[in-house]
Amino acid sequence: MVKPKVLGIVLAGGEGKRLMPLTLDRAKPAVPFGGSYRLIDFALSNLVNAGIRQLCVLTQYKSHSLDRHISVTWRMSPLLGNYVTTVPAQQRLGKQWYQGSADAIYQSMNLITDEQPDIIVVFGADHVYRM
Repeated sequence: MVKPKVLGIVLAGGEGKRLMPLTLDRAKPAVPFGGSYRLIDFALSNLVNAGIRQLCVLTQYKSHSLDRHISVTWRMSPLLGNYVTTVPAQQRLGKQWYQGSADAIYQSMNLITDEQPDIIVVFGADHVYRM
């Protein structure tokens, strides 16, 4: 049986107003948790441990520290087709930034078109849980 191609989309553009002052200089998913971890590490760890190794992280608000954390912490083997990549807001469909979760996915449809996955999974980057 052929294993389905799965694309993981992680929504990580949140401003996190309720977490001020922790989000004064960073996106909510980049808020430190337990020392060297960030909130986004829970979602990424769960996805990777579930065997999903093609991951796009959609970013928007003050994403520099989040982008840096992902590029340093979540390196995967592109030779095996594995990746975790951050995708900044593109404004592909007009001059507006993402207007919410559904709009972020809608404005990033090119990722889905490019990858041609059989299954798409969408996770929030600011949820703390274990699958």
